[in-house]
Amino acid sequence: MMRYEQLLQPARFSQLPADSLLEATEADRARVVQSAPVRRLQQKTQVFPLDVKASVRSRLTHSLEVQQVGRQICRALLRAKEDAGLPEMPLLNLLEMACLLHDVGNPPFGHFGESVLREWLGQQLPVLYAQCLAQEPSELWTQTLQPDLLAFDGNAQSLRLAHSLQQMDLTYSLLATLIKVPVGMGDGAEPGQKIGYFYSERRLVSQLRQQLGVQVGQRFPLVYLMEAADDLCYCIADLEDAVDRGLLSLLELQQHLLSVWHGDAYLSGLLAEAQASVEGFFPTFRARLTDEVVRVVVAEYLQHESAILEGHFAGSLLASGHPAIELLSLLRQLARDRIFRCREIEALELEGYAALTGVLDSYGRLLTLTHAEFMALLADDEGSGHALHRRLSHRLSRRHLDAYRRAVRDLECEDARWEELEWYYRVRLLIDYVSGMTDTYVQAEYRLLRGF
Repeated sequence: MMRYEQLLQPARFSQLPADSLLEATEADRARVVQSAPVRRLQQKTQVFPLDVKASVRSRLTHSLEVQQVGRQICRALLRAKEDAGLPEMPLLNLLEMACLLHDVGNPPFGHFGESVLREWLGQQLPVLYAQCLAQEPSELWTQTLQPDLLAFDGNAQSLRLAHSLQQMDLTYSLLATLIKVPVGMGDGAEPGQKIGYFYSERRLVSQLRQQLGVQVGQRFPLVYLMEAADDLCYCIADLEDAVDRGLLSLLELQQHLLSVWHGDAYLSGLLAEAQASVEGFFPTFRARLTDEVVRVVVAEYLQHESAILEGHFAGSLLASGHPAIELLSLLRQLARDRIFRCREIEALELEGYAALTGVLDSYGRLLTLTHAEFMALLADDEGSGHALHRRLSHRLSRRHLDAYRRAVRDLECEDARWEELEWYYRVRLLIDYVSGMTDTYVQAEYRLLRGF
């Protein structure tokens, strides 16, 4: 069984002398809040195209809302377990910062962008591998490296971004709270299965498990709380933004909810209270529903705490039959039916598809080079490579290039499949660069590469 005393500790990957747990999590907080990936969230779409209207949510404002709800959940849990001696401020710091970081790995255009990246990789990796390596793929490539690349996921990219790219050197406890799916390809995950970390972060995860006493396949307990906060926020926020954009009226929203609701008087009472509130419909609706869901989440956590600490709990803290949870499910379904299929969202996705595939096609040329040719480009050797390749290499991010160089430098020279491992990290370099772009940046890059 996992124990809070071991799960909550100040240890970091750098193995620097440990501060107190409070000071360590305060340092985590400063590093996260002041980080570039968090700032970039302001230029990434939540659902609707970004525009000058500040009322519509970006990934940053969504993450701030998740952070606040995570804080509410954590405080309610601490009150319920006040005799357990849990450290209040460190727990708040860990959960809030995990909530703020949970979307930093999302590519441009969110979950749609994830699917575009996976589709492009699935189509192009076999072709590019043959062009660059000209050898029969090894078992390491077919069973681990290629499936790992094809399983791109924004959550796993968040872990990579915080640790390998930005080198924030966060506590193991905070990094563990980011891993929603506690398996990777090295843990026996099947090709096509969702993973929570990439092969490139396997050493980090191995040390994290050893330090915190977490076994393969076991979720860190705070992950359940972070995930509940995220689910609650987007269920309400997407519909509020849809009303703000005029995709449906407030009256239509209420009528739809009442027409399909099969519960008791819970919904009618909540709608009546929100409509009569001087604070406005959505602030009151959101506050009351959030309070209810927070109580349910804490009650569910306490009920299943033993199974969670044993690593046997496979459910969700939102799986209760409580009316508030049923209402969240109804809001989620309404958003799928009335928002994500609207012309405005689909037009944004079509634009995103063209921009992402166009940028990937252009930079994918760098994956056809041998390692020697690619290193000559990075060294900017006079006359090295094609003129287009040189100019593309000049646009790559220094931070991403540094991560690539560190990874390749750390490869053992006697590795039988050194070329495959180098190429794996070069593909990671491309994914890091493109997935780290904001919506507006990838569109501008696409226009530049297409010459219009």
